[in-house]
Amino acid sequence: MQRKCLDQQNCPVACTMQVVGEWWSVLILRDALRGLTRFDQFQKSLSIAPNMLTRRLQSLVEAGLLERCQYRIHPPRYEYVLTERGRNFRTVIAAMYQWGQRYREEQGQQTNPAPDQAN
Repeated sequence: MQRKCLDQQNCPVACTMQVVGEWWSVLILRDALRGLTRFDQFQKSLSIAPNMLTRRLQSLVEAGLLERCQYRIHPPRYEYVLTERGRNFRTVIAAMYQWGQRYREEQGQQTNPAPDQAN
């Protein structure tokens, strides 16, 4: 099924969803805010298929939330560093965390530390 393009919506929420609406993207940004930068770190943390991770990282780079930086020449290796736009996504992650924490507490479940509390 092809997803609907939200580019023509005159709504900040629709704009945000167009960029990060796929749930893997939000989790990658959460992990990047916790300090992860390398492909294998994201893959281990999320247990995500390599091809899916590659696509999500590429879309986040294209959206200007991550920057792909080479850290080794032979063999070439890259890391994914948050841009200013990506770092500003922290407020969205924090709001989602707070909402999720409240919901989980109502259900009597434990939560993991927020990205700000993880380091």
